[in-house]
Parts: sequence; C-alpha cells; structure tokens
Amino acid sequence: MIKKVNLVSEVFKDYQGKIGKRAKSVSFSKKTSKSTVYISKETGTVYHSPNLDAQESLSVWSEKIYSKKIDTRKVKYTSNNPIMKSRHYYSALFFNDILKEGKIKFCDYGTGEGNFGCELLKINKQIQFNFTEHSPYIYKNTYNLMKKKSKNLFYGHNGSIESSPTNKNFKNFDAASLLWTLCNCVKPLEILETIHRSLKKDGLLLVSESSRILVPFKKPIYNFFVQSHETQNTHPWFFSFNSLSNLLEISGFRIIKNNRYYDENDLVIVAQKMDKKNHLPIIKKDNLKDVIKFFKEWERISQLLKNIG
Repeated sequence: MIKKVNLVSEVFKDYQGKIGKRAKSVSFSKKTSKSTVYISKETGTVYHSPNLDAQESLSVWSEKIYSKKIDTRKVKYTSNNPIMKSRHYYSALFFNDILKEGKIKFCDYGTGEGNFGCELLKINKQIQFNFTEHSPYIYKNTYNLMKKKSKNLFYGHNGSIESSPTNKNFKNFDAASLLWTLCNCVKPLEILETIHRSLKKDGLLLVSESSRILVPFKKPIYNFFVQSHETQNTHPWFFSFNSLSNLLEISGFRIIKNNRYYDENDLVIVAQKMDKKNHLPIIKKDNLKDVIKFFKEWERISQLLKNIG
C-alpha cells in the first residue's frame, strides 16, 4: 500500500531547509551555482539549505552587503536602480486597487531605502506608512525620507522583522508588504508568523518576488544563481508561483489575487490573513521532473547565448 504524502508537512520541511533523501540536488553541466541547489521531491520547491540562524544572516546583510561603507548610489541592486523603482511603482498600483478607502494603517517589512513607501504615498495619501529596517545606517536615512514624504503620523522599527512586536506600535495593521525580501530570509516561517500576528482580522499582505521558475526564460541562469560565492544564507529560496503560494498558505494566509507572473518580470501576490485554527492550506506542487528539465534547458539556452555573445 502506497503511503499518502502529507504535502503540508512537506512544505514545512522545505522551508526549514531540510534535505536528506527528501530532496534532490541539481547537477548542472557548468558551474552555475556556488551553493548546492536542491529540489524537494514531493513539492518541487527549489532552495539552498541555509546553515546560519536569522541574526547571523541579518548581520551579513547589514554589515557586509548594506553598510555605511556602501554608497547605494553606486550599487546596481538597490532601490535607486530604475528597474527597482519601476517594480515598486507597479506593486504599489497593484496593491492599491484592492485596499479599502479611508485611512490605512500599513507596514512595509524590511523596507530598505524606502522607495516603495514613496511610490505608495504618491498613489494613496491615506496610508500611514510604518516600516522596519534592520541596518542602522539605512534606517536613519529612510526615517528622514519618510518624514519628508508622509503627511500622516508613522513609526519606524530599527531591527529585525521578528523583533518588531517589541515595538508597541507594530500591531493591528490593516495591510502590510514584504517585497523582494522573503527569498533572502533564512527563517521564512518565523517572518510570516510575525507578520500574521501584526495584522488585523482579514488583513492583507502584499508579497513580491522575482519569478523565474517554470516561466519563460527572462535572464541567463548563471545570473539567477550565483557562480562566484555562496548564497545559501543570503538567498536560500527560489520561488515559483506554487512554492511561494504554498509558503503563504501554510503560514495562515489565503491567496486572493496575483498578477500575470507568467509573462511579466515579477510575481506579485496579495494574501489575506486567515484564522489558523480553521484554515486548511491549499497546496499546489511543482513536478520534480518538470523542474529539472526546465533547469537543464535554461542552462543550455543560457550557454548558447553566452557563446553567441
């Protein structure tokens, strides 16, 4: 008799970074990724297996990647990049269409340089834009920026997302956002648990991530994974629509809206807070063989274009 697989349990194991016999490592023909890439055999989730705790990973981000030594105007991958500004604007428009009228108590978790807040406040003046940011250097600049841009009273939390409940103002939010951040969190279940608790009943969460798996190739695979250095503790998760939706579902959210991620550059999802006691997660898995075949073809095409170029 074949034992029935508990997919909810498998998704939990995925996002705890568990490997063993339950996951298959991807064998690329070229050195595509410095960190080992795993695929869950039961769910198709793609991930590295992080080995740092959340605080250690945050220290890497705030002290080595984004620190006072870094001039964000000269770094490509920051909110000052026109591409980042455009996708923040897109996400703000997408979310605003579903927000209720009137004042909205809002929190952007892991806000970075505050560009999303600027875009959202341009569109909706009723937003009370609160935010968290771990890096002390970036937090100070973002707080000063929000003082200029926001007409409403707001609060900032200089610390991790998980520590934000210690701030008495970080609760009872109508809506929240987590943009291009979840893929970098070594403990995503803890992050989403914190956000779930901070929202009011039926509160909304906007999540945006780069969607590169089981969609048309949008960049070379060697620019998706990283060849030069280990990223298992700074970018441990690689989402498809199904794997990101599954993570939200097991964390007590129901997917109520998403964009045409298949032919757009980024995946945008709006999820609603559910009562965890009565919530039955909807799990949709990706097929292991399909994901492997996809990676092999993506690598082949990427190498072909590299040789042509």
